[in-house]
Amino acid sequence: MLLGGREREFLGDFAFSAMCATPRAISKSDIDEFVRTYSRPDGWRGAIGLYQSMLKEGAEIKALAKNPGLNIPVLAVGAGGGPFTVDTMSKATRRNVGSVQLDGVGHYAAMEAPEKLSNALLEFFASVDAD
Repeated sequence: MLLGGREREFLGDFAFSAMCATPRAISKSDIDEFVRTYSRPDGWRGAIGLYQSMLKEGAEIKALAKNPGLNIPVLAVGAGGGPFTVDTMSKATRRNVGSVQLDGVGHYAAMEAPEKLSNALLEFFASVDAD
């Protein structure tokens, strides 16, 4: 309700500039595409649902922290958040969590540092395949 019709202002003037640590990583054409997508009917449904779920799932998260359910290899990719991501993922899995820190990168790691991210993922996948 607050964002409908204001996608360009929110995304182009606020979100990307506030959460991106790599100047010029998000181009005008990228913003145009995000605006096009989020401007469609229910375009915000997934993003809004993520934040709405955080208000409802407290009991589920506490149960998961007591008895972690993941039993697969996990890679925590930190980009601007410090140890937050690895700490969070460590509470969700029974296994050790691999981690990589992409320094100088903000919230949009795949757009800000695609090569660094892909190299980290390929290295992680190779280590999983070696097990």
